[in-house]
Order: sequence, then C-alpha cells, then structure tokens
Amino acid sequence: MKTEKISLDLIQENKYNPNEMDENKFKKLVLNIKRKGFRKPIEVRKVGEKYIIIDGAHRFKACKELGHTEIDCIVDNVDETEAMVDTLNANIHGSHNPYKEAQMFKNIHERYALKDIEKLTVYGQNEIKDRLELLNLSPSIQKELEQQELRESKEAPVVLTFMVKEADKGIIMEALSLCENAKDKNRALVELCKNAISNMSEFEGGVGDDVEQGSNA
Repeated sequence: MKTEKISLDLIQENKYNPNEMDENKFKKLVLNIKRKGFRKPIEVRKVGEKYIIIDGAHRFKACKELGHTEIDCIVDNVDETEAMVDTLNANIHGSHNPYKEAQMFKNIHERYALKDIEKLTVYGQNEIKDRLELLNLSPSIQKELEQQELRESKEAPVVLTFMVKEADKGIIMEALSLCENAKDKNRALVELCKNAISNMSEFEGGVGDDVEQGSNA
C-alpha cells in the first residue's frame, strides 16, 4: 500500500480502540521514536476531511508529544466495522480494555455471524462469546472488574536499569542490607527510596521552620 505524509492536525483517534498502554511503556515508545525516528506508518481511514486511526494510536500520540507536524500513514478504504476488525487484529499483543473490546465485537456482530468473525479475526467463537457476556454484567460489577484490572496493571513488574561504578556497588549493596526487607532486594530498594523521601521532606520542613522563626526574631 502507498504511504502518505499527513498533518497530525488532520488525524483523530477512534473511540473504540481497546488497546491501552501504561505511562512507563509510553515513555519508552517516545524515547525509541526520538532516538531512531518514526519507522512504521500508522494505518488510517479517511472520513470527510479528517483521518481516523485504525492502528497506531500510541505512535501517533508519541509523535505529537515530540513535536512532529506530520506522520507517515497508510490510508485504507474501509468503513467503521471493517476498521474495527483491523484494529482488533493489529492489537493482539497489547493490554486491552475488555469492555471496549466487547463493545467492538457487539458492533461487528451486528453485521457478521460469529463464525464469520472468527474467520476475519484472530479470535475464536468461544473467546468472542466470553467478551460479549461482559456486556450483560451489571454496571457495578463492570466497574469493580475494571478497578481490579487497574490495580493489577499498577502491580505489574517494571525493569529499571542503572549504571554505577564498581566502587559504588558496595555502598548500594550495604545500604540494601540495612533495610528491613534485606532478603528481598526489590522491596529493600523501595523501602530505601521511601525512607530517603521521608527524610528529605522532614529536612525541608525543618529548614523552612528555621527560616521562618529567624525572620520573626
């Protein structure tokens, strides 16, 4: 397909994309595009004078944050239902909002039978039925499940990499060994950082009090 350069001002995100990206992953995406440039075009469809994203919403937002004025796009001549199918197939590796995904299947199911959706997407009929069942849950249960998924996403492990001199490694390991959770280096590091923040806050508060008292003298 032909690639076109399109102004970011003419591009809009769709409202049904179930793929979500946490802040840490988004920052990495921004950094990667900043370092290596924008390499993979996003997929869009034209609606009036605007272009609606089919695939590449996060890359679009990253380029916008980096100050790009235009972006490489593949313009696909499809309607909204076909665009939903393409969005589902393009985002199988991300973290999905299950209710947005369920709503997409509902909209697609208005045109296609389950067996046809199975042929058009990477999802089996049982998977599709499971998603559709979510729409039958009460709003309170849906909200509870969404909150649970949010908690789980916040608890997902994140890898942090630091470069230190060999001479400083011993200081770090000794500091971790003094923590209450010394046997668990990950928890010990968090504990160490919390203590540092707490101590700095107390110090800053104390300095402020001293200055204020001095000014009143």
